[in-house]
Amino acid sequence: MAEVLGLTQLKVGQRVKIKGNPGANGDFRALEVNVKPGEDPAVMEGKIQAVDPENRTIRIMNREIKLGENVEIKNIHRQPISFEDLQEGDLIKLKGGYSESEGFVPKKAKLQIFKGFDIEELQGYINRIDAHTGVLDVLGFQVVVDSDAEIEGF
Repeated sequence: MAEVLGLTQLKVGQRVKIKGNPGANGDFRALEVNVKPGEDPAVMEGKIQAVDPENRTIRIMNREIKLGENVEIKNIHRQPISFEDLQEGDLIKLKGGYSESEGFVPKKAKLQIFKGFDIEELQGYINRIDAHTGVLDVLGFQVVVDSDAEIEGF
């Protein structure tokens, strides 16, 4: 694998914002990686692939995410909506927490306006780095960082 410029400057525990595309096998291909300061919540932003009202789950980035009764859900105008208002194809931003034992646990959900392109986003802390294969573990995703990805913000 060709060396990825900037990959060696990334460190476990850094907060990053990653834009890219989820793969069918649960990985995430990074187009852009930005180191972010602060202790903001974990974030997933992407298109809803499926809605399961019976289990209060949505499928986003090829993952099932439970939206518990206490999750605040808002539309693009920041008005509260119910789980039943969510539809396949909606662009949604989830904010919450992440642990390896519980996975991603959303606390807030807000519908987003489409930006005209299919780029999805993860924000969270780097749990592991494999510089040899160019893979980061962020929010339980194996994030593939190849020579096409831009890394900024050290």
